[in-house]
This record gives sequence, structure tokens and C-alpha cells, in this order.
Amino acid sequence: MYDFRVLTVSATTPPPPAIAAAGALTHPSRRRIARLLSDSPTGLTVSELADAVGLHRNAVRQHLQALAEAGVAAAARDQPSGRGRPGLRYRIVNPEVTRIAAHQELVALLVRLLVRVDAGEPEVERFGREEGGAFTEAGGADALVEGFARLAFAPRETSSATDRLAGRLEVSLEHCPFREAVSAPGGELVCVLHRGIAQGMADTAWPGARVTAFSAEDPARAGCRVAFGGLPAAGGGEDAR
Repeated sequence: MYDFRVLTVSATTPPPPAIAAAGALTHPSRRRIARLLSDSPTGLTVSELADAVGLHRNAVRQHLQALAEAGVAAAARDQPSGRGRPGLRYRIVNPEVTRIAAHQELVALLVRLLVRVDAGEPEVERFGREEGGAFTEAGGADALVEGFARLAFAPRETSSATDRLAGRLEVSLEHCPFREAVSAPGGELVCVLHRGIAQGMADTAWPGARVTAFSAEDPARAGCRVAFGGLPAAGGGEDAR
């Protein structure tokens, strides 16, 4: 029996912690704040963070709120040390934050390198296809959806039962983990790379599978659409090859 379960993220379902953290850390000031918190075992106050990053306290509070909502940071009261209410001290609660922040910084740096060396879209897409198979495994449509989930795109399948029976898959990518890099000069190459990666994933997921549509949207809103054809029909199993 074909398994129609897919990984989804909706407005009423909290995103997985790694996706929420990646979204919060797309802002460079939040990455700086998160790194400072990661390096401080006892946590830091708003005033200490404001002095360290050179931002107004209100701006720091807004960034801390975003980090807290994403499950990256949390606040606790200091121990009383005199008259007056103890202040808040912020600490990191998501151990993946350093890796995620470094990953996003690296992506932005690599985009600037691609622009500097004048890399063309065909070359970037070809490279993505060559490397895309590493993000999924054989298994048809479900393997593709799971591959996008591993890349933190928060995939939501939009294909119908008829599409599945015809070997087609449509996926909406509800989160862009690289939106800052995409919005920078030359950032369109990130989307070109992901288009190539999608085809590389298809090559691994099922022989003859192919990307039939790739619609890149505003990274701040996400919702990029990827469509595939040539997949096994629902319920086809190995005999559908």
C-alpha cells in the first residue's frame, strides 16, 4: 500500500525546531546575538547584548523576542541581589543554533564568490544536479518530500490523488532557509542551484523522474513550487519500474 504521509508545516502547526531556528537566524543581527549567547554559559542581559552588538536596547529586545518565539533563546530572572526586581538574563536553548548560523553565513559567502567568478546559471544548475542525490534516497515521491524536509524547506505536498496515480508530484516549499542569501546581489543563483538539486534528487528517488516545473517566489514569503513527473504510480511499488 502506498504511504501518502508527508511532512507539512501550516499556520496552525508549529514548524520543527530546526526550521524555526533557521528562520529566526536569517537576520544577521540575530545571528550575532545568538553567537554571543552561545559563548556565554551564564547568559546575557539586554544591556550587555546591546553594548556588544551596537544596537539600541529596544532593537535587541525585538530580536530576542523573535529568537524566543523560534525556541532559540529563553529568559530567566537573575538571583535577587538587593532592592528592586531582578533583571532578565537570556540563554541559548537550541544547541543547533551555532551550526545553523554558520551554515547561513557560509551560504552568503559562497554566493558572493559565485558572483565574483562570474559563474553562469547552466554551470551552477549542473553542479546542483550532480550533488543533489546526496539529499535523498530511492523511494519515489515520498523520498523527494523527505529530502526537501531535510534541507529545511518545510515541504507541503499539493499534488492531488489523480496526480499521484499519474506519477506526478507537486510540492510547495513553505520556508526558505537561505532567504538572506537569495535577497542579496547574485542571490538568484541560490534558486538556480536548488533547481539543479531538485533534479539530482529526482535522479536518485526514481529512474526517469524529472523536474517539470520550478517556480521561485519571494524568499521572505516562501512558497516556491516544484513539480515532478515520471514517478511511480501510487500503489505501483517495484513493479511500476
